[in-house]
Amino acid sequence: MKLYVQDICNFPELNKMTLIAGEGGLKKEVKHCGILDYEYDRDVANKYADYNYRTGGGFITLTTFLYAKNDPNLIYEAVKKLVAKNGSGLIIKNIFKLPIAQNVIKYADYMDFPIFTLHDSYPFFEDIILLINKKMEQYESFYFMEQKVNALLKADASDANLPANLAYEINPSLQDDLAVAFFRPKEGRLSRERAIEEENKLYKAGLIEPGDAVFFYGGGLMLIHSAYHCGNEHPARMFEPYVESLGPDVLERFDVGISDVHHVKDELDEAIRESLYAAVYDERSAGIRTFDQLGVYQAILPFGGEKAMDHYRQRYIAPLKEYDAGRSGEILNTVVEFVKSGGNLDNTADRMGQHKNTIRYRLNTAGSILDLNLFSLGDFEKIALAVRIDICSDPSVIVYK
Repeated sequence: MKLYVQDICNFPELNKMTLIAGEGGLKKEVKHCGILDYEYDRDVANKYADYNYRTGGGFITLTTFLYAKNDPNLIYEAVKKLVAKNGSGLIIKNIFKLPIAQNVIKYADYMDFPIFTLHDSYPFFEDIILLINKKMEQYESFYFMEQKVNALLKADASDANLPANLAYEINPSLQDDLAVAFFRPKEGRLSRERAIEEENKLYKAGLIEPGDAVFFYGGGLMLIHSAYHCGNEHPARMFEPYVESLGPDVLERFDVGISDVHHVKDELDEAIRESLYAAVYDERSAGIRTFDQLGVYQAILPFGGEKAMDHYRQRYIAPLKEYDAGRSGEILNTVVEFVKSGGNLDNTADRMGQHKNTIRYRLNTAGSILDLNLFSLGDFEKIALAVRIDICSDPSVIVYK
């Protein structure tokens, strides 16, 4: 993942930092952080100029402008040089109360170069550099985000602050309106190289904003999209550009699960679960499914592995498995397909490529084993619930509660 200037704005340790110009540049990536001390002082320019800035851009600069204390006009020259070197922003600890001239403000606004001011002695520059470097190191760690998501999904409900703190660690710029997509490989797991390659496709397409996050998770790729206001657009349509940017064969390579849109960032864990459930649910259509398409499974999936659910499932499923095991039969599979077909005999026959009478015979056999009439609404509902719990109890669809 990339670190953006906007992320730094959201560091709680920098909550007294004020943006005074260049708001349009908050989406700039931060790759380095350095201190501007004497490098642009005219008296030593020929000897020390640019010493801290041989990095190829993407740097955020910290300074007190000590050398400009007697000539604030030097600030304008410094800003122009930093912009020319593709700097990402400037943080001024204005302990000398230097006036920031209007030509500096206008130039920074025009060039989308963010300038911030700090008027307190704390935090020290060393502390700010440590904060920024730590976050960059975390984002560069391949498994950091996966670890944080797992911690979020397993968070203790009694700790009201923990989900918000973990969401902040995942992305300091996360907005309230959010949705999550999970790209689950149809075969195997993504290698480190493949995952980074897929991430880069999204970055190169210009789709990833500071409020977004894309990272390796669970052998696949997770994408969190957040915005100040997502509107009324359906989640599937919202993620269309992201899906398309991964290539024309994306749905041949991935099953894509998409969550509902949530309007509180504290519900990030719910959105993540929904995307995982939608991606791994076995009734995927065309490789993509949204959580709101899962029907009654939306209510069952979060509890598929619970003891009470398993007890109910075993009451109906275990006898059919036992019967099939001794006869190499298809009774259980037929019942499952019958439930998936909504109790429609003709559709079940079509799905299984069997004559309708064969299906009817198998269902009657299942009814005899369970002492049910699967063609009556009441008994059908009993077996349908057991089948749906069985589907949701598959280890591949159980995620952290």
